Amino acid sequence: MKVCATARKQPVRVHWQESATSPGYLTEPRKKIFLEQISACGIAPTDSDATVLNVSIQVTASRALLIADWSDAAGGRQTYMIELPRASLIVLSETASAPQLKRELLWQQEKPLQSALEWQDPATGERFLFLLTESLFMRFDLENGAWKWMDSAQFLPIGRRSRPGEASLFYSHSKERVELVLRKKICDIDPAVHFSYACTGTGIGDRTAELLSACGDSPRYLATGKGDFTQLDRIALVSAMAAGTVASADDINAGSLDMPGPVIDISVAENSKAAAAVVKNLSTGNYEVYRITAVCSN
Repeated sequence: MKVCATARKQPVRVHWQESATSPGYLTEPRKKIFLEQISACGIAPTDSDATVLNVSIQVTASRALLIADWSDAAGGRQTYMIELPRASLIVLSETASAPQLKRELLWQQEKPLQSALEWQDPATGERFLFLLTESLFMRFDLENGAWKWMDSAQFLPIGRRSRPGEASLFYSHSKERVELVLRKKICDIDPAVHFSYACTGTGIGDRTAELLSACGDSPRYLATGKGDFTQLDRIALVSAMAAGTVASADDINAGSLDMPGPVIDISVAENSKAAAAVVKNLSTGNYEVYRITAVCSN
């Protein structure tokens, strides 16, 4: 803004200068914003011979000094400076490309839900939504932007009921198929045909909650808070080191996604770009299914 207000409108060749003691602040997104702003006010950046506009940053323990200078037509030197707290740059640097969670309501009902999973048939491209109640598997397909009921089947013997967490759907990336966890055993299912399952007796294998984003970020995993089924909950992206554990308070409070009730189950889709979270809404009493995705904050 200072350059635009006081500099002569002409093409310039921008030269970026960052000291060895304060690297990493003149990021490509920040450079792009600066160039777009001076272009909007009539100062056109160019790579050809033109007046050189030097842009530099000096950072101390508490302050950051942004400097822009160039030579005017008379050969004199014009310098523009602005000082701001270093903390504001640190926050921007840490969150510029960090993925943020986004939620979208897919389904809600009064009867309890145990698990949910979105799946796309690789042969036909058809999209499905699978829901598990305490004793029922339900299959829906996507028609005109809405989920339409296809069929349902009982998955536990009559008279037996599963407790929360005993039945869950997930996609096995190593086996490239949808599987059902039933009382800590893996059951193979074929989601493209009428529901049936066969349990192998083996324990849970490669079920992970890794969620990918387009930010080029290191692997992140979905985690929930430490509350019980009577409290509001949050979903957060945590590092690989924290995967498989209950998220810490710092993880949950940093860029987390508030949910309207306890998170009962999370299942990641086959492309790892979305997850289905089952939540009991404490305000309405309904059970809800949310699509969870990671989007870039910039």
